[in-house]
Amino acid sequence: MTTAKPSLSANLSPEKILAASNDMEPVAGVVDIDIPITTLWESFTHANWWPRWNPCFFWAFNRNLILGQQLIWVFQPIRWWFLYKMPALAKIVEVEPQHKVTWEVTALPGFYARHTYYMEDLGDGRTRFGSWEKATGWSFRLMKWFWIPHFEFVKNRSLEGAKKLEDIYRHNQALNEQAIPRKRYLPFILSFFLASVLFITGSVASWFYFSYVHQTALELTLDIHAVLGGGGNSLIIQDGKDVLLVDTKFPPGSKDLHQWISRHIDAPVTKIVNTHYHYDHTEGNILYPNAQILAHPNVAQFMQRRDGNWWSEHQAGIPTPVDLSNGTATLKVGSQDVILTDPGVAHTHGDLVVYLPKQNIVATGDLLFNTYYPFFDVGEGGVSIPGMVQSLHYLVNKYPNAVFMPGHGPIAHASDLLHHADYLDFLEQSVKRAYQSGLSVDEAIKQIDLSLWHKANLPSFHEGKLAWATSANNIRWVYQLLQYPD
Repeated sequence: MTTAKPSLSANLSPEKILAASNDMEPVAGVVDIDIPITTLWESFTHANWWPRWNPCFFWAFNRNLILGQQLIWVFQPIRWWFLYKMPALAKIVEVEPQHKVTWEVTALPGFYARHTYYMEDLGDGRTRFGSWEKATGWSFRLMKWFWIPHFEFVKNRSLEGAKKLEDIYRHNQALNEQAIPRKRYLPFILSFFLASVLFITGSVASWFYFSYVHQTALELTLDIHAVLGGGGNSLIIQDGKDVLLVDTKFPPGSKDLHQWISRHIDAPVTKIVNTHYHYDHTEGNILYPNAQILAHPNVAQFMQRRDGNWWSEHQAGIPTPVDLSNGTATLKVGSQDVILTDPGVAHTHGDLVVYLPKQNIVATGDLLFNTYYPFFDVGEGGVSIPGMVQSLHYLVNKYPNAVFMPGHGPIAHASDLLHHADYLDFLEQSVKRAYQSGLSVDEAIKQIDLSLWHKANLPSFHEGKLAWATSANNIRWVYQLLQYPD
């Protein structure tokens, strides 16, 4: 029986493995400077001064070079436009006063390196200062393309730094803490702070844009498109040269929608239906001056009462009332019938539901906020939560297999309407119990847990102000409805 012969490297120290390695030639260089070696060494041993004179260091921790201690510092990038600061940790393995200091780097897996700064007394107040570095290991070989330029950078900047010390000594005849100018970190701190602010701001803006402003177009069936996001959802129905647009969003989403239609629909919008009067579904009306605009008979008056200043300047965008004497109306779009239904007082006192019988598609308007907390209009002509619950059940019973486009959120099915109706009922009943128990609205917010409904917050802009539909605001709005039922 034979046993495996141990490899040569198993019996060698890392230092000897490095010496025998062919992974790289040492990166080394020297410079002669007019500084006495005793003066240079005394200054050099204060490692925390290195960033003051050696451009390869951004920051260093150690006040002294002590054998066996960890050396902690941060490197500058090898190119100024490289956006990094590289921390480093090494063990000091050699300290020979007025001669050299060596540290070894083992913190990185598969990486072993030794770096030596050394000095030689040339006499007559002159000193030779040198830098030497070599590395080995599998991870070093993988990143050799970076490490070799880094070692060259350290060597070159160190020798430049030594010449800088020569200038300082020639001017001050000393290399003490007062003679060597301090490194200024304030510009970096300010730049880092500014970059962080810009990064955070950009990240938040990107998140907000892709979560709420960005529009997604879906082809539900041939010539039927839903454009989701960027305000309220919109439905586009084309039949020949007749095009119906359900809800027109508000700026800037309304302009994006208009551009999308001009690029993807080969006929102009001829008819518009507003599912209710809220600005986020109606302000885009003004972009279609040649279209017939229709809505519930109550919509025009609430537009002018609630947003009178805006609509007084855009009266062409105010819709014509639909005849709903029988609770429904039929609108022709090309050869297709589109059924408009009054669900009664629900999200507002002027809602319309749009149904496409041929495709079995329903646009609910804001009767449904799918996956989001809903907005409740507690002002004149606003919400009835029982009415919303009733209308959602009505739609499910009448169109159980339909595809539903909500006012906000992704395309839905009957189960989503029932889930939202259950949420509204739970919310109202929970707030009623809290209100009747004498709890304040803030106490009710703490007590009522809406997180199990897994709804997301939804922003909206109105009159230049950002408002959010959240669990807390849903509770607040229901409290207002209970306190001021009329």
